[in-house]
Amino acid sequence: MNKKCIGCGLRLQSEKQSEQGYVPEKKIETAEYCERCFKIKNYGEAKIIDKKEEREEFIEKLNKDKKPIIYLIDVTTISDETLEPIKKIETKIYLVLTKIDLLPKSVKKEKLIKYIQDKLTMVNEVLIISSTKKWNIEELYKKLIKNKVKECYVIGHTNSGKSSLINALLETKGKKAYITTSIVPNTTEEVINIKLDDKLTIIDTPGFINNKSIVNYIDIKEYKNIIPKKEIKPKIYNLRPNFTIIIEKFIRIENNSEETIQMIFYLKNELKYRKMKKTTSDDLKILPKQNIKITNEEDIIIEGLGFIKFPKNGIITIYIIDDKIISKRKKLI
Repeated sequence: MNKKCIGCGLRLQSEKQSEQGYVPEKKIETAEYCERCFKIKNYGEAKIIDKKEEREEFIEKLNKDKKPIIYLIDVTTISDETLEPIKKIETKIYLVLTKIDLLPKSVKKEKLIKYIQDKLTMVNEVLIISSTKKWNIEELYKKLIKNKVKECYVIGHTNSGKSSLINALLETKGKKAYITTSIVPNTTEEVINIKLDDKLTIIDTPGFINNKSIVNYIDIKEYKNIIPKKEIKPKIYNLRPNFTIIIEKFIRIENNSEETIQMIFYLKNELKYRKMKKTTSDDLKILPKQNIKITNEEDIIIEGLGFIKFPKNGIITIYIIDDKIISKRKKLI
């Protein structure tokens, strides 16, 4: 095959994932982009780091530079995947939980901070912000100035809110927001120095790719329609044995327990749910499945989308476009 990626112009190939132009074999007949350009296009970033080796090499460079780091985490998708890079950082970390405005107002911010500090004992500075609502943006700036930080990196996974934070910081200094995202692929791992004022310069960096996120497996237009953009109103469903619940065309969950289980969904409010007997429909049963033991001490994470809380123990089967998207964590709320 001599088909080329319309993003970078490289020949598409499915033989070696580590080499340029790679596309999974099952997609190569219909693919327009190589896997890397597809991720850049879907994440809306011009620069990404999508391999673990690249990410660790990049963090090593930051460690040698010894500048402090603002590390951003989207509060709706806290998982081992998004926390893992922090363990490699040796310089001072200011951990910032973003998009707090998406969680219900009843969520205690102090508990979120304790949750992070319990998992990451090396992190002392944790701040919760909303760039959209401008919550705690000035407080972050003041903390950096108080600690005599003159230059610092801003890093995090794509969609963690890096551009939004930088723009919010610029606006607090009376400057025009100008950090934008791009769909034009550019594989250079460059950084951008942004002078806020005479006291502080922040350095924007390529976004880390969460290879377990659902955005890697669906069209970007679909993804934009299923991610939350305003405060999540938890949806509660009681699912009897041998019943199933189907969410849009992405997720099917079956109750294989002997008792009714309750599920509390922290997903976009507008998503459509269908509840029925398992035998009523085979919708989505062609997707990969996982049999999962649930407990009231753990959440089920749908990477890139949200999470589900379970007040009691049970057994469920989840069908989803790729089983890597599903993981567990100690309950957040």
